[in-house]
Amino acid sequence: MIMKKYSLILGFISALTLLSSCEKQLDKVNPNAVTSENYFKTSKELEKGVNAAYTTLNGSYLVGNCYIWLHDLRSDDFVGTTLADDRGEILRGTHGVNNSYIERVWKGFYIVIHRANVVINNTVENDPDDSGNQLKNRVVAEAKFLRAFSYFELASLWGGVPLITKPVSDFSGFVARSTQKAIYEAAIADLKEAAGVLPASYGAADNGRATQGAANALLGRIYMQMNDYANAKMYLEKVRTSNLYSLVGNSNENFQEETEFNKESVFEVVFSPNPSAAEDEGDDYAQGLYRESTNGTRQYDMNTGNGVVLPAPGLKAGFEKDDIRKKTAIYEVGDTWAGGLMTQESWKKYTLSYKNAMPGNVASGINRRLIRYAEVLLMLAECENETGNLPGAIARLNEVRSRADLKAAKLSLYPTAAFPCNTPDEVLKAVMHEKKVELAGEQVRNRDIIRWRAAGKLALLGGEPISYFQASKHGLLPIPQSEIDRNIALGSAGVPAQNPGY
Repeated sequence: MIMKKYSLILGFISALTLLSSCEKQLDKVNPNAVTSENYFKTSKELEKGVNAAYTTLNGSYLVGNCYIWLHDLRSDDFVGTTLADDRGEILRGTHGVNNSYIERVWKGFYIVIHRANVVINNTVENDPDDSGNQLKNRVVAEAKFLRAFSYFELASLWGGVPLITKPVSDFSGFVARSTQKAIYEAAIADLKEAAGVLPASYGAADNGRATQGAANALLGRIYMQMNDYANAKMYLEKVRTSNLYSLVGNSNENFQEETEFNKESVFEVVFSPNPSAAEDEGDDYAQGLYRESTNGTRQYDMNTGNGVVLPAPGLKAGFEKDDIRKKTAIYEVGDTWAGGLMTQESWKKYTLSYKNAMPGNVASGINRRLIRYAEVLLMLAECENETGNLPGAIARLNEVRSRADLKAAKLSLYPTAAFPCNTPDEVLKAVMHEKKVELAGEQVRNRDIIRWRAAGKLALLGGEPISYFQASKHGLLPIPQSEIDRNIALGSAGVPAQNPGY
């Protein structure tokens, strides 16, 4: 599998990007700079280029750390106790233009975009070892997927951002912000092209690369954020009817190392238990139970029970009596673990606790599943409801609740006493509930709340779930001040350089 068992060769990329992993260097240079657009001579070299984009995705600026914090702390799944520094600002809504976590995620995605652009705009032609340019075409499609994923995340978090589709070698690469709609449309165009080329699956050596199913699922996500449920449904149905994906019988298998690339995984980011051999922007450490873990969204001192981010009361109360997914997601007081009995609630997903690992900076090789088939089904349920097919929506909801371990626990199917499903609003309320308990702590809730807020549907959750939210400020993240200082063209095309409230 890519980046899992071998050391990714990244030396060549420094000559292309003039980038350093350290923030000091990122502040000094144009993060889209290259020295040669003609570096790649063969399709195999081109493949190394897209590998570099993948490795940025799993680095500490993105899925290896800051991306996880940014999404989960803006959701209603967590509450803080003693969380300090810039993460505490995000949790409390007091973040500003110099927040380091916000800045790192911005930079991280533009590094992915730059590396993808270098691959997409390559000059490799007629490689004798690549019959019919099959490898080249696949690699370019992977790069388009990664670029689309990056632009989707940027647009959903910041609104309009600079749209850069070619590698640049000087400050002429600074461009104005495009609109959010234009960014979404660019990502959609990339994904449609990628879906037509990417394979349905890979052999074991290439597991972790983008597939056709991943491209179609991401198209569904984007169209949903654009309130285009008909198109979202069309692409999500392609994933469902491909018959390549299904739900694993045991929910825990989605969060463990030994069951990676299972039949429920649509797209996952690969991590190595030996971080230094696999990434160039930060170590990958086990999450949740491990104090000051650099790849953790939740940090706990298990020896004292002094957690700094805890499952929110609303999340804990949201699990129904027979819903065993609570045990998959959360440790409760009195539960056992390697160090004895839990004295405080804490997070369980993606931790090494199932291996009886002790707390600390413990290297973890657990891949992060960014898109699961369960989410595809729940997105489809929402799309069916929004397009008037309530029975179809209920069927997709019940497909998730019929997972083997949930069925064995006798979890009731919809409609239930708590969630009658007679009207579109009642079905959407069931969708909201099911997504919360199925996907808790998986960087989905923040995006859902943004979408439901825009559609005026938060009353179904009992009102605005984010206590600090002010429409005049918190709808979008601030453009990092370092980007405003560096990019003199940022606000030159009708979209202001900075978002409202900052």
